[in-house]
Amino acid sequence: MRSARFLAVLGSVLFLTGPAFAGTKERLELLEREVADLRAAAATATQSALKLAEMEQQIQMLTGKVEELTNDLDQANARLASVTAALSGSAPPSPSGGPTSLTGDPIADRIAESGAPGGVELPAYPEAAFNYAYSFLLNGDYTRAETAFELYLKAFPSHPRTPDAQFRLGEIYLASGANADAADAFIAHIKKYPNDARAAEAYLKLGTAFSRMQQTAEACKVFKTMKSKFPNAAQTVQERAAVEMTKIGCK
Repeated sequence: MRSARFLAVLGSVLFLTGPAFAGTKERLELLEREVADLRAAAATATQSALKLAEMEQQIQMLTGKVEELTNDLDQANARLASVTAALSGSAPPSPSGGPTSLTGDPIADRIAESGAPGGVELPAYPEAAFNYAYSFLLNGDYTRAETAFELYLKAFPSHPRTPDAQFRLGEIYLASGANADAADAFIAHIKKYPNDARAAEAYLKLGTAFSRMQQTAEACKVFKTMKSKFPNAAQTVQERAAVEMTKIGCK
């Protein structure tokens, strides 16, 4: 009798809890699927974040390359303009076909003809300041160009255009006959910017400055150093160095 009553009670419990158990299991399975979906979404988001970081890094690298190439192009254009300005300022040829320049250096002749410097006010931004100084050079106003480039070097000692400003200041000194100042300028260029594109030219100009100061031994040493350090220097630089070495009898 008791056994029958116990079995009846147990059957009632199972009948009542069966649907609840089934519902709980369904909810558990649903939660598990949602967790799996969230984990998959998180993995996808992580991969997207990594890809985004890689893309940002690549963009930064490309931006740096663009800035580097732009600077190289600006320097190439500046050199071409400098040569054009020098050639356009040379004196007309003599009847014999040779130059009538007293010094043989058209830039030096134009410097000698330029007047005293007026007010030189350097712009506050480095690119504008460099173009400002360079405009005097293009216009043949070498005295103001000298002042402007000196101010530029003091105002912007670490800008990418500073090596070019240092080199051009040395050229102005050399062309104007300030050979000691030119030597100091090119020594500073060599020390500060040993990997600059115009490093070989800086050695050439430094040797030329020493030669003009009658410091033959120092000049020959500089020319030889240039040849050993820059065997692949531009042909014009190598030829000019050979001429200078022959002129002072380097052995």
